[in-house]
Amino acid sequence: QNAGRYYDIIKKFKKKKEGALAAMARTVVKKPQKRRDFVPMKKLWYHRFRWFTTRDGIVVLGGRDASQNEELVKKYLAGGDLFVHADVHGASVVIVKGKTEQMDEVAQFAASYSGAWRSGHASADVYSALPNQVSKTPESGEFVARGSFIVRGERTYYRNIPLAVGIGLMLEPNAAVIGGPPSAIQGKVKYYVELRPGQFEPNDAAKKVLRILKERAGEDEAKALKNILNTEAVAAFVPPGGSDIEGQT
Repeated sequence: QNAGRYYDIIKKFKKKKEGALAAMARTVVKKPQKRRDFVPMKKLWYHRFRWFTTRDGIVVLGGRDASQNEELVKKYLAGGDLFVHADVHGASVVIVKGKTEQMDEVAQFAASYSGAWRSGHASADVYSALPNQVSKTPESGEFVARGSFIVRGERTYYRNIPLAVGIGLMLEPNAAVIGGPPSAIQGKVKYYVELRPGQFEPNDAAKKVLRILKERAGEDEAKALKNILNTEAVAAFVPPGGSDIEGQT
């Protein structure tokens, strides 16, 4: 009787073992996922300047220094464009390459890349003028420094423009770090960080933004984007002066 009971127990365990082995045989070994390849954005002639594209597709350029301010006006300011400048000392010359309905974005771009950011202001006034109002020719008693211009005639003012710059990682149709007014880039990027005037020096702010974007992308995606997502690419859009991180998506 005992022998029969032991035989039944052994038989039961044997069946369980056979079932387990069969299940193991059916197990499908997952293949490692193929790493996604990203197509980098083609470098365009104006990418050496500050730049962004408005929501309605107009390219806006800004000078990084006095030399680029001179170059933008002398070589690239044409009829049909618009000259824009923050109403503060030390600011990027901004050129709107065509007609846009998004002057709020243009004004924010001009205000943010100006001495107002470096001074820690939350907002600034901005004005625009037509190309034929902009001159390097001084009148008697006037002095025009390198990178500066005389604007004659009536200007259009945009008052109390809030300072803010968004920096994000775009993946489609091409991969690139882009920056500019938050409303202009949020819909184009997968991951996004917003800066306001604050305490962190530009290089430190760029490193913080880069770290956040890499964390949001994840290890595999960040590795695939190592030639695109780097400190230099981020720093190109960080305003001069201190910055704080205000938000991220």
